[in-house]
Amino acid sequence: MRAVQVNQCATQSAAKTSVQPIQPAASPAFAIMLLIAGLCSGCGIPLPGGSMVEPAILGSKVDEINQLQEENAELAKLIVYCHEFEINLQQSLLDKAPDEQSTSTFRFNPETRARGIRLTPSGEDHIKEIADFLSNSQQYDAHYYAVVERSETSKRWATRHHYPVHRNPELDAMRRLVVVTALESLGVENADELVVIAPAFPTGMNATEAASAFQQTQRTQGRNLGN
Repeated sequence: MRAVQVNQCATQSAAKTSVQPIQPAASPAFAIMLLIAGLCSGCGIPLPGGSMVEPAILGSKVDEINQLQEENAELAKLIVYCHEFEINLQQSLLDKAPDEQSTSTFRFNPETRARGIRLTPSGEDHIKEIADFLSNSQQYDAHYYAVVERSETSKRWATRHHYPVHRNPELDAMRRLVVVTALESLGVENADELVVIAPAFPTGMNATEAASAFQQTQRTQGRNLGN
């Protein structure tokens, strides 16, 4: 009798400590039904108010960005950069004698004045392209502005080392006058109102980026020559 009671207690204890069976997963048919219901409801995202937000067509936002970048690039063609003028050579008459100044690239006059207002040959060609663009745009009542890049290549004699890294509003004004006169001679109406002085808005490369781009170009050319 005692042995039967022990067996019953052991059976009840094993039943309490046994692992519960794992419930079977949802059937594949139920998952397929949920998928079909989602597809039938469309790609719209429901809002709390009941309206639907339809996603834009694939690539439409990228096209808008590309178009904006292209328009900005067209406007950048109207910038007359500093390197399209002759180099801004400034010398103080106190630093060198008049006979020594004549050995420079550009001949100096006895009086001291700002240098670098003459356009280079490539700068003259660029002005012709700008004049053609502005003349055509005026026919369609479109208003664009030519930009003379603000210079930062002048010396200040009050500084210690006279590094040519300073702005020169006088030089910029003379360069602007040269561009206005050239555009007027090429038939651009109201050229004085269409030429402004401002920094060049395209972002250039720093030294590290320029070196990397040069090395990449060299590697690409080397592979092409090897083929």
